[in-house]
Amino acid sequence: MREEHDDTRTDSEALVHLLEESYNGDLEAAVSDIPSQLDGVYALAVSDGEEFVIVRDVIGVKQLYIGENENYIGFASERKALWEVGINGEERLPPGHIAKMSSNGITVKRVLEAPINQQTSIYDPQEAIESYGGALMGSVKKRVNGFRRVGVVFSGGIDSVLIAKIASFFTDVTCYTASVEGSKDLEQARSAASKMGLEIEVRELDIKDMEEYIPKGMEAIEDHLFLQIEAGIPVYAALEMAYEDGQEVVLSGQGPDELFEGYPWYRKVIAEEGYQKLEQYMLDDLQRAHCETLEREVKMAEVFGLSFRHPYLDPQVIKVALQIDTKLKIGSPEDKLGKYIHREFAKRVGVPPELAGRPKEAAQHGSGVHEAMMEIAKRNGFTEDVVKETGYNPDKSIREKLGISIRYGYKYGGEKLWKTPDYLQLHLDAIALQKKLISESELKYAKTKLASVTS
Repeated sequence: MREEHDDTRTDSEALVHLLEESYNGDLEAAVSDIPSQLDGVYALAVSDGEEFVIVRDVIGVKQLYIGENENYIGFASERKALWEVGINGEERLPPGHIAKMSSNGITVKRVLEAPINQQTSIYDPQEAIESYGGALMGSVKKRVNGFRRVGVVFSGGIDSVLIAKIASFFTDVTCYTASVEGSKDLEQARSAASKMGLEIEVRELDIKDMEEYIPKGMEAIEDHLFLQIEAGIPVYAALEMAYEDGQEVVLSGQGPDELFEGYPWYRKVIAEEGYQKLEQYMLDDLQRAHCETLEREVKMAEVFGLSFRHPYLDPQVIKVALQIDTKLKIGSPEDKLGKYIHREFAKRVGVPPELAGRPKEAAQHGSGVHEAMMEIAKRNGFTEDVVKETGYNPDKSIREKLGISIRYGYKYGGEKLWKTPDYLQLHLDAIALQKKLISESELKYAKTKLASVTS
C-alpha cells in the first residue's frame, strides 16, 4: 500500500483514504484504481448510496459471488446467502475483476491481470533456486509477521514441510495433521515433524468421525462434489484442531504442484504431447486454483474464524516461478519427482534430503479418506448396482467439475485411481438432500433418481 498511508491503524482505514483520493463522482472508476495499489488478499464492497461496486483480489483467495432474480441483485461471500433470497445459478466474480450493481443490473470487468504471462528468462539452476527462494522467504515472512505463533496444515510432504520450516525462522510453529487411523499420512507427518524439530498435533479419524465430517465439510464449502469433499475433510479437521489450539493464522502448502509441475500425470503429458502442452495445462490449472482449491480451503477456515494464508500463491512467487524454464522443474518424462528447483531450495534451508525428495501423493489417498468414504457409502446401501438400477449419471448432478484429476488428469494418471465411482457421488447427493445442505435447484436430478432408490 502506498507509503503515505502507513500510519493508519488498519488496512480498512487505508482503503478509505485511497477511495477519498480517487472518488470524483464515479464509484466504478474510483474502485478500479485501487487494486493496483494493494498487496494482499481481499474482497471489497463499496457503495455511494446509488450503486455497489465489489472487487476481488488478483489471485482469488477471497471468494465473492454475484447473481440476480426478478426481485433482487445480490453479492455475497457465501452462496447460501444468495440462495436464501431465491438467487440460484449464482456465479463467481473472477479474480482481479470488479462488478458494478445498480438498478440497471450487473456489469463485470477485469481491472488487474494475474502475473501469469511471464516470459521464460531463468535457465540457470542456481539463479532459479536463489530467485525462487528469495521470493518465497519474503512471502512467508509477510504472512506471519506480527504473530507470536502460527499453525501449518501439515501432511509431511515437501510443500507443507518447507512452509513450516521457513515459518519457524520467524515465529513459533505448530503443525496440524488429521487422517484416518492407520493411514500413511499419519506416520509420514509424525516422522517429518520429528526430523524437523517441529511441534505437531495429530487427530486420528475413525469411520464415525468421517461420517460426521462429511456433512460438515459439505455445508462449509457449499458443494457436494465428491472430490472436493474428500480432499477437504483432512484440512477441515486440521483447521478445527488449530482453532481449538487458539491459533489465528494457519498456513497452507497449496501451490507448488501447479507452479513446479508436481502432479504425477504431468510427466505423461510431456511423453505424449510435449512440454508446450504441459505448460498450457499448468497455466490453466494455476488460473483455476481459486475455484478448485482456494475457495474450498478458505471457506472451511472461515467456519472457525481462522485466517488461512497461502504463501506459495503470492504474486511475486508466481511471477518468479513462471520465469523459470520448465525443464528445470521436471527434467523428462522419466522424472518421477518433479519440482526440482522447489526441492533443491528446501534442502538449502535445512529440510532433510529424505523429506525434500519425498514423492507426491494426493491428500485424500495418503490420508485414507477415499477408502473410508467408499466404506461409508456401501454401509449405507450405495453400490454400483444401485447406480445401474437408477440410471444415475453424476455429470447431470454436479454443477461443475472442480479438480484437475477429474477434468483431465485421469486420462494420463489412470482412471481407476483418479475417476470417482458413481455410487460415491450418489451417496453425497443423498446426504445433501437429506440435510438440506445445497440449493434444491442443484439437486433436482439427484432427487428424482434417489426417489426410485427409496420407493
